[in-house]
Amino acid sequence: MNKNLSFLSAALFLFAATKAMSQEVDKIDYLTISKVEFREITVDVLNQEKSELLQVKNIPEEPKKDAIEEVGKVIKVARDLVALGEDVYKLVTKGRPSAITKSAPISVIPIVDGQPVDLFNTENWKEPIKKTYEINYFNIYKFNVVKFRFSVLFSYGGTYDGKGAYITAAQIIPDQVHALFGYDFSATMKLGGIQNNGTKANRIAGATLLMEHTVNTLVKADVVVNSFFITGKGEVKKY
Repeated sequence: MNKNLSFLSAALFLFAATKAMSQEVDKIDYLTISKVEFREITVDVLNQEKSELLQVKNIPEEPKKDAIEEVGKVIKVARDLVALGEDVYKLVTKGRPSAITKSAPISVIPIVDGQPVDLFNTENWKEPIKKTYEINYFNIYKFNVVKFRFSVLFSYGGTYDGKGAYITAAQIIPDQVHALFGYDFSATMKLGGIQNNGTKANRIAGATLLMEHTVNTLVKADVVVNSFFITGKGEVKKY
């Protein structure tokens, strides 16, 4: 009888231990990201939203981390141009959009006699361009565990003394953030650099905006940096 009880107790203990291990594996699987989708969001004339898949990244077991450096506030200077504004600012912190209204948007304007021109002395600015994108993270169960929608926004085409094509009010704005329990999502924007895409006599401003997004779980962290190149001609290219 005692042997039967001992066997039953051992069996129950083994069952409980196996179940606990299975639950722990399920938890690890739930917190394991397997895929990230990057989409561009557009709205047609009937106000119907369309989503175009631009990129799919399958997450390896040990993702390569290429984080943006923390460089603080810096003004970028090129030979003929200067960038004014905030060099780095938080877009999302722990799943919540940050208050970025206090962060100065980026302007890329000409240098004259060694000094940036006054924006009030520029003219011919075009209406702002807005490009909306969406990033989706999926775990191995194919659950959409993180969804982040954001927009690249800037005004372009400004001239100085009737020449050039410059950029002002360039920024990345978080639109929507949804993260399931267990996923800590954050995003940061950085000005990567500026350049003159035209000539010295007729400068066309170009700027690279870097957007780093990170998902942290108890299992691992995934860090991705996307780059967007914008110009004074109103072009937007995602790299």
